[in-house]
Amino acid sequence: MAGDRLPHRDSGGVTMLRRVLRGLLFLLGAGLWSAGLAAAQDWPEIPKSEWALADDPANPGASAIILYREEIIDDNNGFSKNYYRIKILKDEGKKYGDRSIRFFKGRTRIEDIDARTVQPDGRVSDFDGKVFTKEVVKARGVNYLAKTFTLPDVQPGSIIEYRYTERWEQVPQSLLQSPGIGFYLSQLSPTLTARWLVQDELFTKRAHFSFRPIPSFGLSWTWFELPGDAKPMNHQGLIEFDAQDIPAFQAEDYIPPEDMLKGRVEFFYIFTSVPKNTQGTDWFWTEEGNKHAKNVESFIGKDKSVARELESVTQTSDLPEVKLRKIYDRVQKIRNLSFESQKTEQEERREKLSDNNTAGDVVKHGYGWGYQINDLFVAMARAAGFDAAIVEVAQRDTRFFAPQLLDWSQLTANLTVVKVNGKDQFFDPATPFCPYGLVPWSEDTTAGFRLDKDGATSIKIPPSPSSDTVISRKATLQLGDDAGVTGQFEVSFTGQDALQRRFENRERDDTGRRKALEDELKGWFPSGAAITLNSVTGWDNSYEPLKIDFTVTVEGSARIGLSRLLYPAMPFPGEVKYSFQSAQRNLPVYITYPYEQSDEFTLQLPKSMRVENLPAPRNVKNVFGEYELTLEDHGGSVLIRRHFMLQQGLIPPQYYSELRAFLTSVRQGDENQFVLQSTSLGQAGAGR
Repeated sequence: MAGDRLPHRDSGGVTMLRRVLRGLLFLLGAGLWSAGLAAAQDWPEIPKSEWALADDPANPGASAIILYREEIIDDNNGFSKNYYRIKILKDEGKKYGDRSIRFFKGRTRIEDIDARTVQPDGRVSDFDGKVFTKEVVKARGVNYLAKTFTLPDVQPGSIIEYRYTERWEQVPQSLLQSPGIGFYLSQLSPTLTARWLVQDELFTKRAHFSFRPIPSFGLSWTWFELPGDAKPMNHQGLIEFDAQDIPAFQAEDYIPPEDMLKGRVEFFYIFTSVPKNTQGTDWFWTEEGNKHAKNVESFIGKDKSVARELESVTQTSDLPEVKLRKIYDRVQKIRNLSFESQKTEQEERREKLSDNNTAGDVVKHGYGWGYQINDLFVAMARAAGFDAAIVEVAQRDTRFFAPQLLDWSQLTANLTVVKVNGKDQFFDPATPFCPYGLVPWSEDTTAGFRLDKDGATSIKIPPSPSSDTVISRKATLQLGDDAGVTGQFEVSFTGQDALQRRFENRERDDTGRRKALEDELKGWFPSGAAITLNSVTGWDNSYEPLKIDFTVTVEGSARIGLSRLLYPAMPFPGEVKYSFQSAQRNLPVYITYPYEQSDEFTLQLPKSMRVENLPAPRNVKNVFGEYELTLEDHGGSVLIRRHFMLQQGLIPPQYYSELRAFLTSVRQGDENQFVLQSTSLGQAGAGR
């Protein structure tokens, strides 16, 4: 989660390269100019063949289909045009009349939105032009906004059409012809500039894509999972691609980042020349990595203020690991600009933050971007005698590292590596609430490069053990004569589960935090269960578990009259979800991090009730995880102990049946019933 060190492409369609070039405008004295688009043309005719299409041929029963889609990107003039023609097939498909176009505030802008609805009898309802802007996500100081609008009179059988233009600041020819531009561009790595996501959530009958790059830049592209045999073609500087019958992307539970699974084409500019007689891509990663390592080493430096800061937070008598922990805690208290809300230009001018040019500046100023905070950690660790370095990696929550894509901006996050007691350990103090010894799950089990004075070295970050992330639940439950339950729960989260909840709720007040936890807890219990949150501790201390104390009441449904009650062995399965119900799977299963769940429930029985029999203990262990369940009769109570562990991994579809079999055995164990005997209860099989 650390802030990005170098320019990279945002998924909204604009590259950080353009931000670099805008900075060069001032240095080179060039002025910006914008290319105007031609006036909107008439809508293209809808052929009879498209009116006749009534379903997705590959997956019958679709609610809507895309008849035609067009995406035209012109990097030379700073805009992209987008057009969609969608046929609504069912009532469920009417939702596609509500459109949302995402963009990044301050980087791109959405203009020229036009839309209409056409009925089978030829009636046309034009869009009234009312467009709303709303915030979608706020992250790392960047506002992800969306233009939203609703098309009129959308009904099954109708066709909706909409188009819009996305604009950004184009690169002026005066800049590209400047004598100094060659030097600046030579400092850049290949930069992802555009991406066609060819596959959509709907079946697409026809699609046309084109990309006009900046002619002064070298360009390369790569593609993944394109339909049919067609490939992008270069026609005198204009790259085009036409496709037909593009299957819908059908998402499933627990999958890798969708953009990594969809058919797509990715373009990137190249500013370095390929060595002669070279094979493979190692030359690129070595060359670019060495450049980045040089920049890192220059920033870390050997500033005396770093040494003085080290002396202020450590003692010479401290053991090495004690010293490193103190450094970690000090650095994590630095004001982190990467996670602050975006400020207006007026607010920025009032604050007048100075730039950090070295790790020493971060100490002097008391603030820094995420990557600068990690740099300071490395600088202080080195000053304390540790072998430490920066590591840049691909965050696997958004994409996987692809060495064949010559684009350093894949490495969107950095962390640190320190040799402790002869072993490499990884740290990310720049991520709020990330404790010593843990890195966010998106930064482990991934690939990248270690950057130090010797250059760049490829590295793989190991996974964290499941024992780092444990959900522990203890409860004393009172079973009523009607099979209702009232109980007191103590729940604690550690590792990734604690980090994730703290991070996601960092901007909420206490009321908002409690509400978020209550909503989560309700999903653990049957509908209608009453939950009272008594206390929450550990929100702001990443070294302690996040603990929740709450009371739950679940109404019973048993009738008086019969003598036996069947009760589930695990009354509240909790965090483990039985999502894999389908017998077939088309996409890989992605378990993002390993975790464990440890439960201990004491079920107090009414005086009128006793245990007749309990199920045998269960113990299952395989490559996917472990499951253990035991029940003990303690006279007036039943002690239920349960342990579940799931390993992380990217599981190909061909192994899905084995994973599903394991989780099915877990479900069967949880749902296994034990028999309680009573002279006052009725209806065997009643329960929660």
